[in-house]
Amino acid sequence: MNKEIKCIVCGTQTVEVRDITITSTVQGREIVITGLTGTRCPNCLEQYVDAESSRRALEIANKFRKPAIIFKRKITTSGGRRVLGIPEEIDRALGKKENADIWLEGDKIVAEVY
Repeated sequence: MNKEIKCIVCGTQTVEVRDITITSTVQGREIVITGLTGTRCPNCLEQYVDAESSRRALEIANKFRKPAIIFKRKITTSGGRRVLGIPEEIDRALGKKENADIWLEGDKIVAEVY
């Protein structure tokens, strides 16, 4: 690692560290990534992850991203109840799972299937 890295905040020489922790929000969920390497300013504690840790953190964060596939469906009525059909592609991906916890998040209906 380059020993000549100076803090961009205060100009102090940084030191190598192996205990950097990053907290980030990915699509509304907070994630914490620990054990990253890089440098830290001993004066103001500003941290800089190295290239390998940056790649690792990005890989971990990407695992928490949800696919951006959207299916549009109409809500119909059957037997006096509102019905929302599950697209065939999602039904296939779920396999034999038959139970779901369903809740509202603002104007969104969220279902966790198990």
